[in-house]
Amino acid sequence: MKYIFIRNVCKAAFLAAIMQVAGCTVNVREQSPDAIADSVKHVSTPDQPDLAWFAPELHISHYRTLFYGYDTVDYRLAAPEHSGTKTNSGFRLLIDAHYGGNRRHYDFAKMSDVSTREVTHHQHDTERCQIFNSLISSCLYRDRFSLNLSRSDLEHARIEGLKLLLTSETQDYERLDLPSNYIQGFLKATENAEPKPVR
Repeated sequence: MKYIFIRNVCKAAFLAAIMQVAGCTVNVREQSPDAIADSVKHVSTPDQPDLAWFAPELHISHYRTLFYGYDTVDYRLAAPEHSGTKTNSGFRLLIDAHYGGNRRHYDFAKMSDVSTREVTHHQHDTERCQIFNSLISSCLYRDRFSLNLSRSDLEHARIEGLKLLLTSETQDYERLDLPSNYIQGFLKATENAEPKPVR
């Protein structure tokens, strides 16, 4: 009887732990515009002094065999303090890419209307290099860059979202998408006159 009681207590504790972890992992893509607006931060950062509004991060990843890990891209919308006019081009898509293998050249973003825009590079780091099976040398890299967007770009993407392909002169890389609810929530937050405190 005592064994059954202890086993049931252990099962309950295990289930509670799983539920707590599951509750912490909220998929931003599935949140309502209001929930996303509530998650937008109003802060000033030394590395981005001209930006004040930061949306929650979106994330994609692909498994790689070298280094036995994942290539990841984290990206988010950001805006300056005053971003009200439709012609304002101060909106940005901030992109943080971690990858292994050959160094990439993130130079352009191909938009869904087939136009191409240059990206702005901020920082490139070689994080670690290693030799595999005494034959293959490979490195882990981190690239931080951004894409300038106008308010009208985001207004046009309110309904269908924004899709783009990161690319170089010779190679295509990741496809990024910003869902319509994400864009709606971000615009709602930046239109709000009251700054949101950091949580």
